[in-house]
Amino acid sequence: MSLKIFIDKYKNQFKAMNPKYDVIYEVKTDNPIVFEDSANVKLAMAIIADTHLPNRESAEVNLSNTFKDLANSPEKFDAFLLAGDIADYGTNNEYDRFFRVLDNQKVVKNLFVTMGNHDARFFFKKNNKIVTKKTDKYLGINTNGKPYYSYDMNGYTLIVICTEKRVLEKAYISKEQIAFLDKELARGTKDGKPVFVMCHQPFAETHGLPEVWKTGDMGEQNDEVRAVMEKYKNVFFINGHLHGGIFEKIAETLNEENGVYSISIPGYRKLNNFGIQDCGVGYYCEVYDDKVIFKARKFISGEYLEGDLTRLEYKIK
Repeated sequence: MSLKIFIDKYKNQFKAMNPKYDVIYEVKTDNPIVFEDSANVKLAMAIIADTHLPNRESAEVNLSNTFKDLANSPEKFDAFLLAGDIADYGTNNEYDRFFRVLDNQKVVKNLFVTMGNHDARFFFKKNNKIVTKKTDKYLGINTNGKPYYSYDMNGYTLIVICTEKRVLEKAYISKEQIAFLDKELARGTKDGKPVFVMCHQPFAETHGLPEVWKTGDMGEQNDEVRAVMEKYKNVFFINGHLHGGIFEKIAETLNEENGVYSISIPGYRKLNNFGIQDCGVGYYCEVYDDKVIFKARKFISGEYLEGDLTRLEYKIK
């Protein structure tokens, strides 16, 4: 399908993509992030999704607020995760603004970024090249230009999976990538430690799908990918895409016996659709020997949120 036909086919969807939020937030410093048991945290990650960064200064400043909030904390964060939809239209100036923030921050060593459908739908090859080169630089690895990879930190494995071709909303996951996921999950879980998998798109019939969004799931390879993930114990699947906010469907149990869970991260730049709808919200994750805790944080303004599901705790199987 040519790019022109692709755009013409979905032009109505494209018209409403970019609400204009030009409010610049300030980060409060009187309520910093504090872990529940700082002395025993084995791995700590800050996680956001759907920055949809336009070519505007306000969006760049508001993204940088996440790192200001982390820097204000007495805790050490091992990783920052962005679960897709880096940019709104996937243009070079949007990517320049996004990666300028990541390049200039000094608080987190390991940076994990994956593409979403907004990154892949217009300029997949160009943007995949940009993202994989940045990944190679940030993590000191060689992705060989592939949008999927794994990385070990503090003895724990993080796996990133991603669409391998241009998509409107769903993902395309090749047989090769599924085999890679299977291999890395086997390796990462062999000693009983949890493994974290990040992809922009969630699984079908999770997080309110399809009611909240008819076409918002992973797509054709959905069942194959999920079956691989459910084979292993203590797997945490982190996704974005739905802009669901903090509501009753934010966390799903994929396999109770093995302890396989899915967490749908709220959208960062735009207001969300359900529950706690604030923009600028993500979760940070504290990993301990016997449990994993996710806590909601309004990184854009340096605030905790109160309410159901702002704290999620999982026991290691």
